[in-house]
Amino acid sequence: MIPFLVHQLLEHQARVAPERELLVTHEPGAGRWTFAAINAAANRMARLLRELGVTRGDRVAILAHNGVEYAAAYYGALKAGAIAVPLNTAADPGSLAHYLGDSGTRALVVGPRLERVVIQAGNRLGGLSALIGPAAAQEAFAKALPATVATFGDADRFDGGDLELPLIDLDLASIIYTSGSTGRPRGATLSHLNIVSNVRSIVQYLELGAHDRVLVVLPFYYVYGKSLLNMCVAAGATAVVENRFQYPNLALDTLEAERCTGLAGVPSTFAILLNKSNFAERPRPDLVWVTQAGGGMSPALTRRLIEALGPSRRLHVMYGATEASARLARLPPAELAEAVGSIGRAIPNVELNVRRPDGSECADDEVGELFARGANVMVGYWNDPDETARVLGSYGYATGDLARRDGRGLIWLVGRKKDMLKVGGHRVSAKEIEDAILEHPGVHEVAVIGVPDEILGDRLRAYVVAREAGAVDPPGLGSFLRERLPAYKIPDRIELRGELPKNESGKIMKEALRAEAESGTA
Repeated sequence: MIPFLVHQLLEHQARVAPERELLVTHEPGAGRWTFAAINAAANRMARLLRELGVTRGDRVAILAHNGVEYAAAYYGALKAGAIAVPLNTAADPGSLAHYLGDSGTRALVVGPRLERVVIQAGNRLGGLSALIGPAAAQEAFAKALPATVATFGDADRFDGGDLELPLIDLDLASIIYTSGSTGRPRGATLSHLNIVSNVRSIVQYLELGAHDRVLVVLPFYYVYGKSLLNMCVAAGATAVVENRFQYPNLALDTLEAERCTGLAGVPSTFAILLNKSNFAERPRPDLVWVTQAGGGMSPALTRRLIEALGPSRRLHVMYGATEASARLARLPPAELAEAVGSIGRAIPNVELNVRRPDGSECADDEVGELFARGANVMVGYWNDPDETARVLGSYGYATGDLARRDGRGLIWLVGRKKDMLKVGGHRVSAKEIEDAILEHPGVHEVAVIGVPDEILGDRLRAYVVAREAGAVDPPGLGSFLRERLPAYKIPDRIELRGELPKNESGKIMKEALRAEAESGTA
């Protein structure tokens, strides 16, 4: 049977290769689970959810770290006919209440080490009818929440066989809340068709197979992390989970010990590996390919990563969005050396166009907004028809990114529309300034924002993290930039920081920096 539904990808592998490893986890919660074991655990979870009243189309939220609990809950919710709502594990009680209320969640699955935030939210989660979590917290959950409480162990009494509920690929599979790095998080609604079509495309262009072992340091609730889990399931590959990336050399020990063939990360992942670990020096005999997405990576960091990887490893630079189930474009390794800074071309079964404000297509090298069409593009935003109508139209999904297409068909991002700043009479791209700052050998990370100014429109401000103490000083960095940028693109204030605000997937939260600057606290 051809898998049309997300969970059918798992069921297929459980039939053809039941004893192959799907999930390997290290501390905390070390273990190894086969395709058959994860599939059976998901089936039992689905039956428990059904007993707790979950029916087709209900929302089941998942608050869990990467591991077997997350996998069982995610695929189990889908097998039950529900819509999975993965939640940021760093959510505070107020945010948790918002996500559950906005999505109309019926049941919540809580993984180990996340009980406290749920208990603190308490009666604010009044819309819940059921909760599944660790047995040790059952009594505390029952006291704090007006919901039926069950434990993971309660699922063990159910049969582990497939449920075979009547579903089609147009049914919704997931609501994924955007990162909120540039504004209010919105729930992107993704159907089974959206996710499966994107997963198949990823597996095809990465040439993934059952021999692959992928080191996963990105959270599964994040669309990029979720795509890693689903692509491993589809390809019959192994996902090696490492939840200790705050100690990058430990993660690299796992990569080496588990003989991982693949590694996926966002720009901050590779900045940490190159600046804060021994990644460039240590042997990686089994690593074959690396993927980067989750925001544009500066040309300087890309070149350093290419050098560190060496000629025998394939680096795929990718581009995507939560609204596109993960991926939209990629730059193949064969073209990378001659096109550093490009996001490449549309992946299989996706169409990308650069358009003017009137909707007409831009000429080569003309800057316009990037639009995407494909079976992977979301159905819309949950409970937000106005925003859905704004970004989904006759030309497809309006990404909000400004881009140009060159004569070879390669696409180059100019910057986010929201990140285009007006300085005097000039339009300035924050990304261009950030890329120039990252050319400085002492810079680890940077964020450039505009602070409102009555005369200029925006006053440029740069927040810089040095690789090590004393590696950067603001006057010296200003002199460095004057050799690379015109005067109006040089920030009038450069502030050194020990770190930049990030969400758990590693994206810099510019909204937090803007709020801080506009409140006068920076």
